[in-house]
Amino acid sequence: MLRFDKMNCDELNPEILSVKFKFEKLFGNSKPPHFIIAPASLIILGDHTHYNDGILISTALNKYTTVVIRKREDQLINIFDCNLNLSVNFSLNEINAQNSNLLKQIIGLIKILHEKNYINIGFDCLVYSDVPECLGLGRLVSYDVSFASAINKTFNLKLDNSELAKLIFENELNYIGKISNIAHIYTSFYEKENRFMNIDLRTLQYKTFDMFKNNIELIIINTKEKIDGIENICKERIEECEIGTKGLRLYIWGIKNLRDVEQEFLLRHYHMLPKRIFDRVLFNVNERIRTEKALKLIKSSKMEEFGKILIESHWSLAYDYQLSSDKLNYLVETASNIKGVFGSKMICCSPYRSTFTLVKRESTKIFLNTIRKKYNEKYNADLETFVFKPTEGVMEIPAKSIN
Repeated sequence: MLRFDKMNCDELNPEILSVKFKFEKLFGNSKPPHFIIAPASLIILGDHTHYNDGILISTALNKYTTVVIRKREDQLINIFDCNLNLSVNFSLNEINAQNSNLLKQIIGLIKILHEKNYINIGFDCLVYSDVPECLGLGRLVSYDVSFASAINKTFNLKLDNSELAKLIFENELNYIGKISNIAHIYTSFYEKENRFMNIDLRTLQYKTFDMFKNNIELIIINTKEKIDGIENICKERIEECEIGTKGLRLYIWGIKNLRDVEQEFLLRHYHMLPKRIFDRVLFNVNERIRTEKALKLIKSSKMEEFGKILIESHWSLAYDYQLSSDKLNYLVETASNIKGVFGSKMICCSPYRSTFTLVKRESTKIFLNTIRKKYNEKYNADLETFVFKPTEGVMEIPAKSIN
């Protein structure tokens, strides 16, 4: 885990000083706490293949969840979430009775750590996040990674990031199920500045790649239109893929999941599956092919062709996976016709209908002005926009550098 000095603190989290003061106001300043920040993550390609041992491309974004934590001498655990303005207090031996829905991911992780005898005394903890909610699982993971890393540091557990990732994944499976994507977790742990990450979920092997000479900004656009029942929609797609896998096993011996299905075989035997199930399987198979092509394009710095694959991925999500909307399709189509844009697509597993777009840095202002104007003219509504750059994975900020 990287350590940053005072020079970097304000850039990494401009609220870090006020977070420190809030912690001291709540819990005193008898001993210096630990400050851990973890970035949000975003899946670039490979969405919805993670439950089929997919190959994914992702990146970490420069918005963070900050955890400030200090060990206590007793069994009491105090957690304050600044975003929710919510305080939870309980004794460690009462952990199994805790059922706070709002902080369920943190409490669930504490339960697992306690059951494995990693923590046996209490702590004071403050959590603050400036990650936009529209990043969905990418926001959730920043909470999990920052908290797990903070516990690891505070209690001197000496667990490596892969061990922490397994604990986080175990916890996420308990409360969101197979929607959980370990690629998000690895990205928040291991990503490097101005790079893409490629992870193979069958082997958990990962690499990072230079992000086209750092001349790109990643822009998130949030329509602010909430998606009702997004978890149920995602779970439905998982179940449909499982049905497809079971059907194909009648004809392909030994397949574990859709990772083992080749496009040629699928297209030749499309009559084996109901149309809806076939479409879901087709998306998974083609998204794997798209991701493999995209990796070659990254290595050869063919950004325009890479962007075309992003757009293909969006339309496949829209038609084969039926996850998009008219507004998202309009945003992607409009973005694709603006000068300086490489590619655009919807964000999956987000509670809000949102897109991300890769834009030449010098074209960012023109892009934002154009997309806002056109969207407002068509829908009489304003967009929420964020400009990001790829950043490092989880980091520690020394307490003495914050003053």
